[in-house]
Amino acid sequence: MSACDAIPGKVPVAVDGNPRNKVETMALTWRRPQADATLAVGFLCLAPAPSPDRGSGAILLGRPGRPLRLILAPKPMPLQAFLAALADEAGQAFPTVVDGLLEVLLAGKSNPRRLRAVGMLLQSVAKPGGFVEVMGPLDDGIFVQGWTANFTAGRTKLLVAHGGLSPAVLEAGTFERDDLGEGARGFFGLLEDCAIRHPSEIERLFFRATDGWRALEVYERHVVLEQITVPGHLRDGLQRGTAPAATTEKLKQASQRFDGRDTISFLDQPVRAGIDDATIVEGTGVLIIGWLFDPDRLTGDVVLRSGTQSCAIDKIWTRAIRPDVTAAFAEDPRFGPAMASRRNSHGFIVFAPKLLPEPGQPLYLEFEIEGHGPAFLPLSPGRNPARRALERVFGLLDPRSSTATAVVEKQIAPALQAAEIPPPKAIETHDIGSFNADAAMGLVIGLDHRQRELSSLFALLAIDPEIRPLPIVVAAPGESFDRLGAEARRLARFYGLQVRLVLVEGVEDTCDALEAGVRASRFQTVALLSGAAQIRMPGWLGRLERAYRGRGGHCVASPTLLFEDNSIRWAGAWLEGEGAGRRVYNRFVGYPLDAIGSLGPMEVAAGATECCVMSRNAFIEVDGFSRSYFTTGEKGLDLCLKLRMNGVPSLWVPEVEIYVVEDGETRPHVGALINLADRTSFDRRWALAISNMRG
Repeated sequence: MSACDAIPGKVPVAVDGNPRNKVETMALTWRRPQADATLAVGFLCLAPAPSPDRGSGAILLGRPGRPLRLILAPKPMPLQAFLAALADEAGQAFPTVVDGLLEVLLAGKSNPRRLRAVGMLLQSVAKPGGFVEVMGPLDDGIFVQGWTANFTAGRTKLLVAHGGLSPAVLEAGTFERDDLGEGARGFFGLLEDCAIRHPSEIERLFFRATDGWRALEVYERHVVLEQITVPGHLRDGLQRGTAPAATTEKLKQASQRFDGRDTISFLDQPVRAGIDDATIVEGTGVLIIGWLFDPDRLTGDVVLRSGTQSCAIDKIWTRAIRPDVTAAFAEDPRFGPAMASRRNSHGFIVFAPKLLPEPGQPLYLEFEIEGHGPAFLPLSPGRNPARRALERVFGLLDPRSSTATAVVEKQIAPALQAAEIPPPKAIETHDIGSFNADAAMGLVIGLDHRQRELSSLFALLAIDPEIRPLPIVVAAPGESFDRLGAEARRLARFYGLQVRLVLVEGVEDTCDALEAGVRASRFQTVALLSGAAQIRMPGWLGRLERAYRGRGGHCVASPTLLFEDNSIRWAGAWLEGEGAGRRVYNRFVGYPLDAIGSLGPMEVAAGATECCVMSRNAFIEVDGFSRSYFTTGEKGLDLCLKLRMNGVPSLWVPEVEIYVVEDGETRPHVGALINLADRTSFDRRWALAISNMRG
């Protein structure tokens, strides 16, 4: 800010007095009637700041005749003090000058410092322009309603004060109000392209009217709407107000958003939908089982939404045969003519990954209907852990159908792989006898929720001289701990065994219990024994340990596993095939025990974790068992392959034989689908690595 005899509206500026550092700036001027002729014109301009370390502190303004050289004051003034000085200096021209300065600041490249300066200037010059009385969030904008006398319906550029200042656009309609003075009207609309996401952040709205800048203040008793009610307010505004065609269309689209109602059930078009089950899979996504009856194929996109989150489920769902839906609509005259095709694939099953509704946000389906626009179906989801939610689907499928295979491969397996299932956690331990927590080797027994008879197991442990002196960890789920814990205490005291009882939270199977038991111990070497295993002979652990030590303690040593009829359940996992068709194969499964003859210990592709000896550190380094499988077999195979990739091979010790008992709790057809899901998950994770493995 300075004064001179005359200056044009646009002038070149040389910073630091150097003519080569030229930029162009606008000069905002006013008359100084009482001043000398050489200082008759006051002016204000925006110029780049000179360099603080190398600059001369001079600015050269080009103008006709002699250039004007200005020396900067040694210290910059605070903006408020500068504005006060400018108001005294410019007098009645102050609003016009500040208005021009605002234009210059807003025309340049936006940055926080410029916007901060604009905010302070606006507070000084903006005149009252009305009030915002109602606000509400919408997915990508904010609904506002109030009154003003200073802008018309349509698209208006705004500046939003919210602690800082940021630009936005208001698409608004106007309507008459009897309670307002002449010239004032009500307005309603949507704030778009806005940096804020919730109405509570808005302090005021600035806009440029025909007579300068105006401010819309937020009314002290303003109403903040729930998001779900905003579309209804927009519809109400469109019915009683007016706006240009482009704005009306934009507001109409926003008014057609979900407002909590089921609208698909009331369509004139022959389209209906229903939900059999919707489950939020904790930490993972949403699993939906339902049907869409659309014989004329009028439905376009089907999108699952919650707040700003969305998933186009029609791109990833698996359609299923639903004759019950066909039968339900067969007698309805509105749908009869379209039933000739006899299409029964009205059902769908879909997993929407990573879509997790936030508290208070509704979950709903949006259907794009030809000739109508969007229709909605609200969901009332339950919540379940991943495995429990996904296992429920198996009971609804026919394993002989191609639909079941598609659902498992495209929905269930990806959902389980994506699931963030918390690891099992030891929450309480009880030691019986003089438990040696720092022993070099210990036995870890993992029990699941199924009924187990511990008396025979403890007896076989007690009569084995190689096991009797070892510390034994028994890990069991908290739900069954009272019964198992009491029995284990009694048996441990009777036989004089040193036992640590571990109460575990989050147990789905014996692998979870084993993992918690391993982590609750400090043994260098751990022998794992599943609750499904039954000891066949004394000396089994000593032989496994000697084979393990024979490899320098760098292996997983596993015995031969038998079914109850003495046929082979597991006798080494082997690599078979080449390239992409290569797989891990249990070569001897189902054969009589005599089939393996008198083989000695040998390296195999993977061991059997139902019974094995390994390094505890090696187990911890590969993060134990994966949680992304339904069955313990695939979990154990996955663990052994992780160990192999980490330099710890698997060793089969044929001479040691252990029974592993099948409890037969799972229905056969469900078991087939579970095995398919696990095999699909395993192949997704390991197919490439296996194709490149040696051996």
